[in-house]
Amino acid sequence: MKYRDIPELTWLPSLAVVVVVNLILGRYDVIHTLISLIPSLAVFALSLLDMIGGADFLALLLISLAHPFFYIFPISLLTLIYSLLIPVAVMGYYFILNLAHWKEMGKIKCVEGSKALLIFLGRPLSVGRFLKSKFVYPLTIPLEEGYLCRTSFSLDDEEEDRVRASIEKMVGKGMLKEVDILWVTPGFPHVLFYLVGYVAALLTPQEWMIELFIHLLH
Repeated sequence: MKYRDIPELTWLPSLAVVVVVNLILGRYDVIHTLISLIPSLAVFALSLLDMIGGADFLALLLISLAHPFFYIFPISLLTLIYSLLIPVAVMGYYFILNLAHWKEMGKIKCVEGSKALLIFLGRPLSVGRFLKSKFVYPLTIPLEEGYLCRTSFSLDDEEEDRVRASIEKMVGKGMLKEVDILWVTPGFPHVLFYLVGYVAALLTPQEWMIELFIHLLH
């Protein structure tokens, strides 16, 4: 598998099946269905801004249409919330990890962008290990002088291939050593987080959540 993208067409058969099944069973009603679709529509807006992939929207849309009826919270909403907790936990882990590499981070000279958020968004990795890794993307891209610092990677896999090729070229020319340190981030598809969030949403006793909320208010 060369690229991390999941083709959008992959989701269409599943979408068709859940819609047909729910129509036959009469599970769609306007109010519940529209509310259930709100999280996926929010993700769709992010995909239009190229902040997230189209497959991420279709995955959440599938969940929204598969579970149109709910008693308290839409399954799609809980799935989205739980899926966001995973990156937050990873950011906390990176923060703790990077405290031990504060001096190395201080040596990064950003001639473009800022390194202010690197402590939360990435981890240090040697150039040699980066070039041998898959689905890992540099947040500090070496230039002839300094680094281009960014907070995320491009959704265009070909663009990321060019970034990797430029780093390999700099190593070949002796402008960069394999022991030099880059700050990188993994390119996990958010669909994986949806899967974890979806399972957690199905297992969530929503009545307990309401009781806990009421108890906290008192």
